[in-house]
Amino acid sequence: MWKKIVATFAVLGLLITLTACGQKSYAGVQVSEKKYERVQSENDDIKTLVTALQKFRYDDDKSANTVYKAADKLNQELRPGLSEAQKSQLGVALGDGATGVKGIVKAAVSKQYNFDDEVASQFHANFRIVFDLASFSIGNSAQQRSKIETQMRKDTNADTELYKIGTQE
Repeated sequence: MWKKIVATFAVLGLLITLTACGQKSYAGVQVSEKKYERVQSENDDIKTLVTALQKFRYDDDKSANTVYKAADKLNQELRPGLSEAQKSQLGVALGDGATGVKGIVKAAVSKQYNFDDEVASQFHANFRIVFDLASFSIGNSAQQRSKIETQMRKDTNADTELYKIGTQE
């Protein structure tokens, strides 16, 4: 009888171990290996875009092109798993419109100015949308998405880095 009990526990332990092997944890939320890799890639893309914005100079076409490419890459990275309305919202935040990241950069190039506090504030608004939508396709509930979004903000340090944009000379 003890052998059957021990064997049952061994089988259960093995099943639990095998199930857990395919899972990773991000922000205390269990996610698949694929979603974990996705969130890490998204974090890298967000950091790349923030760095490109920090290095932007209106008189340097290369810096503007770097921002455009980083924004496009992030946009493509985030799109899978989003609804059409969410994709549109992401496109507005990162796109060519007057308040989108690429649109702000294009205006700065054409009017020949670097970013100030007001522009940095618009970037913050855009990145709130980016973080919200980035967490949407990874978390299954509002609580999970909130945890993931908070962790992504910490991992990328985007909020702090965006504040620096408006104070640069």
